[in-house]
Amino acid sequence: METYVVYADITFVVNLIIDFSILWTTGKLARVNLSYPRLVIAALAGAIYAVGFLFCSLFWYGLFMKLLFSFLMLGIAFNLTKFEKFLQMIMYFYGISFLVAGITVGLSFLYETNQYFYTFSYLCLLGGLFSIILLGIYAQRFWEKKFLPNLLKYQVKLSFAEFSCEGSGFLDTGNSLLDPLTNKPVVVAEYQLVKNCLPEDMRRIFENSSSEDELLSRLTESTWSSRLRLIPFSSIGKRNGLLIGIRADEVLINTIKKLIIHKNLTVAIYLDRLSYDGDYEMLIPSKILNFN
Repeated sequence: METYVVYADITFVVNLIIDFSILWTTGKLARVNLSYPRLVIAALAGAIYAVGFLFCSLFWYGLFMKLLFSFLMLGIAFNLTKFEKFLQMIMYFYGISFLVAGITVGLSFLYETNQYFYTFSYLCLLGGLFSIILLGIYAQRFWEKKFLPNLLKYQVKLSFAEFSCEGSGFLDTGNSLLDPLTNKPVVVAEYQLVKNCLPEDMRRIFENSSSEDELLSRLTESTWSSRLRLIPFSSIGKRNGLLIGIRADEVLINTIKKLIIHKNLTVAIYLDRLSYDGDYEMLIPSKILNFN
């Protein structure tokens, strides 16, 4: 009968690396602040527990004790104060653990031979380890660049007299612009979006004026001069600036839960692009999502 030798030191190192990687990926997916000393301590505890299986009573390695110890590892690794967050971490932790196990077993079956199965198992384990590291890296990037921005985007319709235009608005919590006449928040929109909502004479003024002073002077004589607003703003490199705003009859914001409608909000016109890749054409202040 063929026998196999299990080395405690190798078991310790392998489990230390895997436990650390799983905990690190769990923290990345759950978007919590990572403390690497705490992650190392939790991974060390997991590695010691794994080595203990070679020497201790099976009582300590039943289902209940394994669950209890995994909860302890999460408690060591992360400073969790909310029970809901702890449950989320548990789901991530076990989901990632099962993913690693599945990839490792799958690779083992793909390359299994009677002669090299156990020799190759460490390479299979390395494949599983590599997969969760990629998951931790790219899942966070996906969250930050795709999921989260889409979560903060809304379809917005602007109505001016008989004209209307629609586009994507991005929730900008830093947008604190206010109409000085009404003290209402201001939507910022690209000129390319709203130009088809403007009368012909205003479009010509926007496109043919050579300076801001000329633009302001000519707009005061346009057909929609009564809708004009001047919105003061400050930004890096430019203090006491002014944006040209136009009063909209109606602004409709389509959220997942409801349709928010505002009357007589000012839309500030931005002549450049708001989004480099064209993901949105408007900046929506958070205040207009909270009051009606």
